[in-house]
Amino acid sequence: MTYSGLANWLRDRLWVGVVIGCVPWAVWIASLASGGWYKDSRDQLVGTDHLAFFHAARLIRDGESYRLYNYNELADTKYQQQLLGWDWNGFEAYRNPPFYALLYVPTAGLSYPVSFLIWTGIGFALLGLAVRLLTPERPGRAFLWALTFFPVFATVSFGQNTLISLAIFAGVYRLLHSDRPFAAGLVAGLLWFKPQLLLGLFVWWAFEPRRYFRCWLGAGVTGAILAAVSWTVIPEGSRAFVQTLATNAGFGGFGQWNVVNPKAFFVLLLPVFPQLHWPLAALCSLTSIVIAWRVKQKTGAPVTVMFPVAVFLSLWASPHALIYEWTLLVAAAAVLWEARPESRATWLCLFALAWIGLSVTTALARVQDLQKFPVVLQVGVPVMAIVGWLAARELVRTSRAQL
Repeated sequence: MTYSGLANWLRDRLWVGVVIGCVPWAVWIASLASGGWYKDSRDQLVGTDHLAFFHAARLIRDGESYRLYNYNELADTKYQQQLLGWDWNGFEAYRNPPFYALLYVPTAGLSYPVSFLIWTGIGFALLGLAVRLLTPERPGRAFLWALTFFPVFATVSFGQNTLISLAIFAGVYRLLHSDRPFAAGLVAGLLWFKPQLLLGLFVWWAFEPRRYFRCWLGAGVTGAILAAVSWTVIPEGSRAFVQTLATNAGFGGFGQWNVVNPKAFFVLLLPVFPQLHWPLAALCSLTSIVIAWRVKQKTGAPVTVMFPVAVFLSLWASPHALIYEWTLLVAAAAVLWEARPESRATWLCLFALAWIGLSVTTALARVQDLQKFPVVLQVGVPVMAIVGWLAARELVRTSRAQL
């Protein structure tokens, strides 16, 4: 079956995707309602990951930033439980640079559920802003489709911050598309709170250093400003961050079933060969960079081509691409859909494949993990490899056709 034929088949069944995409939201809200809204029916704290940002901001507000990265002491004294007012069985470590926690200081004096609710609202607003910056023909429809994408749901329900990253990526695209590289670099530099997400942009800009040296300069300026703010406002926290940087950079304590990248794929698939995990992951990353270079060479490297490539590289090559980070694909999808309308049949098929793969991958991996399978297959990784490869081929093909 051709892309066109499959796309025609899919268009009549898109409503199924809408229904399926609404299910996690409905289940989550019902579970929160039964748990009293501050936790779900299984006593899991609402927006658990938000607690890391909330408690970090509270420490800064109370003049105790030196404790930001002292995880054992915070856990032993049950600091987070004191903030919550109930004996929650868990601990959420803050691993971002200290300047990032300053964002949450305005809500640090509120109760945790209220802070989470406010930042959830900010997240939805940033999603709307990102869609606007990406200039789709039908922004309302793009926004609603984004909500059905499981990584977006994971971002909100986990209390994560990927919608901030998405808005930053969208801003970078809008500025580069308007030929404002220095401003784009300044905005990209805001990603220093999660520097691994800069990887794809840096690879892209390294392909054409003369064209994008102002992007490098802008990102460096923003980084210098953020560092200056950090060391000026929270010197003790900044010092603690530097002292624990190596440990935090190498942290891998999260469940690998929740990570969607080549490194986690090989950790789960080859548990008895740990010496192969990093080499195989590095090979996958190197292969993706080579493919990106080929796309650049064959297409002339317009922003509308290289931006989606950079988004994919940032996720594929990142050592910490958990499921919610794949929310960034919304930016890549919006650009491809609008900038390459002649390939919309292809995009619809590939978007559907990515949508399905990322919707089921963590659940399937979790089930395999709980059942103690000797090896666990994180299906989302090969699915996204296929999607990335086919998308690259389509970009090259359409660019040749336009010559």
